[in-house]
Amino acid sequence: MPMTAGQRTLSIVVLGLLSLATPGHALDNTTLHTPRVRPAMLTISMVASWYGEKFQGKMTASGELFDMNKLTAAHKSLPLGSLVRLTAKSTGKSVVVRINDRGPWIKGRDLDLSEAAAIVLGIHDRGLSALEVTLTTSEFAALSGAQKH
Repeated sequence: MPMTAGQRTLSIVVLGLLSLATPGHALDNTTLHTPRVRPAMLTISMVASWYGEKFQGKMTASGELFDMNKLTAAHKSLPLGSLVRLTAKSTGKSVVVRINDRGPWIKGRDLDLSEAAAIVLGIHDRGLSALEVTLTTSEFAALSGAQKH
């Protein structure tokens, strides 16, 4: 099956980001050394909801028990253990969460946040919120690879 234009564009973006994260060598007057390379970053928009007490203590996809007081989130395809920076568009507040569960399974939602993450972002009183999500190259590659199928 041929790739769609969107899939080709996504592949080009992923390859470009991966090339930015590939270590190179630089000359510094006396020695050849490998510079520190920071992973390339990508920011995308997602819609988030949050979950709390109803799921407290239940098993997550990572095998740990859900704790609504920890800074965690659920996503359908980001690798478990991934750290992502979330910024609420409505409040400008930001937080780093760890992906420890799968979901959300409701159409139109990309992330389910722990209650603690929703509180830090200042979106606890909302049902859904628009977020800017910053991913590293490897997390973006995992996400885009999962969406191609």
